[in-house]
Amino acid sequence: MRKPELLAPVGGKEALIAAIENGADAVYFGGTLFSARQYASHFTNEEIESAIDYSHIRGVKAYVTMNTLVKDSELETAGQYLQFLCNAGADAVIVQDIGILRLLREQLQILPIHASTQMTIHNPEGVTFLEDLGVKRVVLAREMSLGEIRNIKSQTSMEIETFIHGAICFSYSGQCLLSSMIGGRSGNRGYCAQPCRKKYRIGEMEGYLLSPRDLNMSGHIGALLDAGIDSFKIEGRMKRPEYVAGVVRVYRKLIDRYLDAPVDFRVTKAEMHTLLQLFNREFTTGYFFGNPGSQLMSPKYPHNRGTLLGKTTDYDTKTKLVSIDLKSPLRVGDGIGIGNRETGITIRNIYIGNKMVKEAASGSLIRIPLDIEVLEDEFVFKTFDSKLMASLENAQMNKIPITMSFKARIGEPLGLLIDDGENRITISRDKVISAKTKPVSKSLIAQHLIKLGGTIFQAKEVDFELDKNIFIPVSELNTIRRQGIEELEKIRARKWMRQCSEPKISFMSRKSKIMPILSVNISSIGSLKAAVDNGADVVYLGEEVFENLRSRTKPQIPSLASQGHRHVFPACEFPPPKGNQDVDERRFVDKKNYRTAIEYTHNNGVKIFIRAPRIVKDLKELEIFDPEQIVNDADGFLVGNTGIFHHLRTNFANKPIVIDYPLNVFNRLTMDHFLDSSVRVTLSPELTLKEIRNLVFSGPSECIVHGFFPLMVSEHDLIGGLFPGRKSGDIFLKDEKGFKFPVMTDLHNRTYVMNSRELCMLESVPEIIKAGVSCLRIEAGTYDAKMTGEITKEYRGAIDDAVCKRESSKRCAGEHTKGHYFRGVL
Repeated sequence: MRKPELLAPVGGKEALIAAIENGADAVYFGGTLFSARQYASHFTNEEIESAIDYSHIRGVKAYVTMNTLVKDSELETAGQYLQFLCNAGADAVIVQDIGILRLLREQLQILPIHASTQMTIHNPEGVTFLEDLGVKRVVLAREMSLGEIRNIKSQTSMEIETFIHGAICFSYSGQCLLSSMIGGRSGNRGYCAQPCRKKYRIGEMEGYLLSPRDLNMSGHIGALLDAGIDSFKIEGRMKRPEYVAGVVRVYRKLIDRYLDAPVDFRVTKAEMHTLLQLFNREFTTGYFFGNPGSQLMSPKYPHNRGTLLGKTTDYDTKTKLVSIDLKSPLRVGDGIGIGNRETGITIRNIYIGNKMVKEAASGSLIRIPLDIEVLEDEFVFKTFDSKLMASLENAQMNKIPITMSFKARIGEPLGLLIDDGENRITISRDKVISAKTKPVSKSLIAQHLIKLGGTIFQAKEVDFELDKNIFIPVSELNTIRRQGIEELEKIRARKWMRQCSEPKISFMSRKSKIMPILSVNISSIGSLKAAVDNGADVVYLGEEVFENLRSRTKPQIPSLASQGHRHVFPACEFPPPKGNQDVDERRFVDKKNYRTAIEYTHNNGVKIFIRAPRIVKDLKELEIFDPEQIVNDADGFLVGNTGIFHHLRTNFANKPIVIDYPLNVFNRLTMDHFLDSSVRVTLSPELTLKEIRNLVFSGPSECIVHGFFPLMVSEHDLIGGLFPGRKSGDIFLKDEKGFKFPVMTDLHNRTYVMNSRELCMLESVPEIIKAGVSCLRIEAGTYDAKMTGEITKEYRGAIDDAVCKRESSKRCAGEHTKGHYFRGVL
């Protein structure tokens, strides 16, 4: 049976040693640059070289993360870093940025590429897109089921990697803007502030509503193998070395146990206890066996829950001692947490009766000092087990067997040959001399040659070619052994090193003088009419619509009377959709109305692009690709999904494409790649206006200037899980500072968390146009027809004023945000 790779997280030197000594087949870690865990303890370049060598000497692969979006100003540094990683012998570089991927493919083909889970790959076409770009392995989105993974594996020769243990995100990775929008710390840049682990309120419901449980697939090794997964990945680059040691040790045993005897496979109680004790927010199998619903979430415990220790029985306010009825042992040095408090304590003193003890057995009634008053019958958890941690500090390394051939002929150089099965080295020393008194024995020579305890090697066989009556000093035996092992280590490390040239950063220039246009992204036929009537040049209409919002917050621009429309709307052309009258019907786009919508826009000189969904696991479910319905007549597609992008370029090569912002265009290399086969690129909302100004020289660009758009996209149905059956009405996620984030659900029950404030760049339109942006977009998916029309009209006027260099009095009113246009992200 095929043996999967066990891939371990490494956040520092101690974790590296722990991972390898406990059985990891490969490790992944980041440097000080371009790593998606910038708050972890990263390696310097010198430490990276050392870590790669350390891994390779021990037969372990080393992958380096470069899984963040790269700014245009950082490309030169990124190129130098890639050259360094290539020369250092990294087995692969883990990449999110399409521009970096393109650079590797074109100029550093010798360095293998792994596509990060940050690329949101979740369908077979997305995998093929990456395969065409030379990617060796893809880390699939965590939201994939085993059946979906199996389907992908059957259609590609690419290696498949999935997370099998550790923390998981509420949002699809690579689609989360919440951390950057509320605090300027971009998850796409490695600075996620983990807002999903904060406390929120929806109505009367309060808790850690966006905090998922931790993934644990320890009991399903066979199912993972049957799905064709090549690499089992453990999350945890910010965890302690003991965590890495313990989790890797358990999974190493489980994988080997399954491969030895699949029928008898089981997870022991001790192994499950270890996983629970090391870290858990309660466990889940994630989406591997389908959508788990509310079982995915851990709304009470956003931090390590550990294992149940007992319950409080009393708190003495005078002595400040809490009494605990123990259900498991407790020792001085252990860590505990009480209830769902975010802070824990380390045990310094334990009292049984009036006696101070160092440990207490299960069943004991103990007292410990505690400054915070607690209630009776609160659950107490052991979050740190000092005895377990101590046991994880020592591991039995898997030794690499070697054979030695030792030659000692009088008058000839002393010689030692070492063979590890792949490499052979020979060491020579001074000539051998005759013994004047007592000759050296064969057993003594063997004793010193096999003294390899501090190395990764173990001598399985030693051959001798000796003269009689020879003399070799013990120091000489130790020296030749040490030199031989050092040389073998160098060879094992050196064979992975390369001679790579620094990639050259260059860009295409497609800049042309065109008049800026206005696009409006809408989700209803009525809003389409309003946008067309009030000055839109392009409308985007698609299937990704929301079903639980009756009305939106009032627009933050002056309300204008609906007059001066360019066209009259024929009332008979858009019949109201049928369906549940309790749901806001304007959210639904009836398929039969696409053609009428296309005709209406074309009759009024406006282009219509079909908006493809950003998440779609099976492209066969998309009726928009039926040529008899839409493809032939629509002007093109708005695409934020790599799989759909690949499908369109393969099957509808002549159809124009506008790249949407979920594809995270952050630099000119990425722009170059997409503009090779698209007409326009929507830039990332995390870019500043200054950064945008540098990018637009690469070709036509689009920027979102107004509206609400998702900061999170989750496969989890948040509202359905908290309030079964509730789908309508305004629903807001309120944070601890009082900000309200609208929460919406689409027709596939996915959750969208929107920004708490409406983006409004009305008064900055002249600056945006001056920067060279080709198209300004209004996100009107949450607006009704009236609001869409009013906002469109305002921006139409602002653009016309700017183009004609007229003074404009248009201003944003009320609370609004300017996003990242004038404040960057980390």
